[in-house]
Amino acid sequence: MTRSTPPGKPSAFDEVSLAWTRLGREDPLWAVLTDAEKSGGRWDTDEFLDTGAREIDDVLARLDELGLATERARAVDFGCGAGRLSHGLVAAGFADVVGVDISETMLEAARANVPSPRCRFLRVSSAGLPDLETHSVDLVYSCRVLQHMPPALSRGYIAEFYRVCRPGGAVVFQLPTSPSVSAGGLAVRVVPQPLAVRLRRGMRMHGIRESTVRALIASAGGQVVAVDPDDSAGPRWRSRRYVTRARP
Repeated sequence: MTRSTPPGKPSAFDEVSLAWTRLGREDPLWAVLTDAEKSGGRWDTDEFLDTGAREIDDVLARLDELGLATERARAVDFGCGAGRLSHGLVAAGFADVVGVDISETMLEAARANVPSPRCRFLRVSSAGLPDLETHSVDLVYSCRVLQHMPPALSRGYIAEFYRVCRPGGAVVFQLPTSPSVSAGGLAVRVVPQPLAVRLRRGMRMHGIRESTVRALIASAGGQVVAVDPDDSAGPRWRSRRYVTRARP
């Protein structure tokens, strides 16, 4: 049974949207790629976008290595933020890049940072991707995004990735599994969540066990090709990059 949101309490979607709308207004580049030295608007835009180009090159090289080379007709950057990875997808030669995000302020930054005619940005206004047609995408990529959503919300979006991806296309996304065994991971376990959220300027962190993610991929119509170690969630979390294909 699906539980409805109590009257007066924001839904999980609304809570995430409000938090990232504020972050997009205050410091969008830092919120996308947190670095203490870059806080307060100190990211150089070209340097910021270059990190996205390098990351996409790494992802595409991994797909080639695994025999998952995709056509470069359409790619989706889920949780595009300020356009870092959308820029990378454009630079990699995709003919049509669709950046989607839950925050209009982030999308405003993305449109300013990536003015390419081969890239367009859409706001996600529900717990799904209704503006993207079924089986219309060659590559779905998401990194540093699902970790900030409650698991019930991220599970729904992961299922949507496989709906919009064409049969045989690639879906690659990152998710933490659990806090690490480091001192930082211990802090994640013991620091009260309200305090942790304040320290992270409103960002929440969530993990999902790898076995649960594998089961979700299978039920959504995907096939796991590789699960790579990943450091995108920072040293306080264990994280994985799931490299998968949409089943025919």
